[in-house]
Amino acid sequence: MSCTLTMKLVSESQEGNIGEDWRYDLEVRVSSGEQKGEGRIKVPKHNLPSGLVQEPHGSPEPQVVFTGDCADALQVEMRLVATEVDMFVNDVGKVRKELIIQCPGVSGSTVTKDCDIEVAVREMPRIFPQKALFTLRVRFMLNCG
Repeated sequence: MSCTLTMKLVSESQEGNIGEDWRYDLEVRVSSGEQKGEGRIKVPKHNLPSGLVQEPHGSPEPQVVFTGDCADALQVEMRLVATEVDMFVNDVGKVRKELIIQCPGVSGSTVTKDCDIEVAVREMPRIFPQKALFTLRVRFMLNCG
């Protein structure tokens, strides 16, 4: 059965005391048996105040990250690099997360799955105990038919 997996950024937020200038890079790899797909969204430097949940900066377009046969499930591997931009030394956090999306079968329906990816970012140099938790919500929509 032929399927298409689309990725869309839903929201971004950060809680912390290290700064309000952020950029991030989300890389996604998808596999189903021998078939593979991938996608990447880079969001440039922008203002993101602590405690505010907002639409991703620049409203990036949804991306098709996989097209092909889907028998049982798709394995999605996400890699997020979030950077709090400073004048001298940027503060960077990295995280990987895996997600399994079950194929809907012959019904031809769409499966929608939201996923929060959180990454801790610490102030560099680590003289002060300052940190932030950056959260990106991603929506995956799997359409088979």
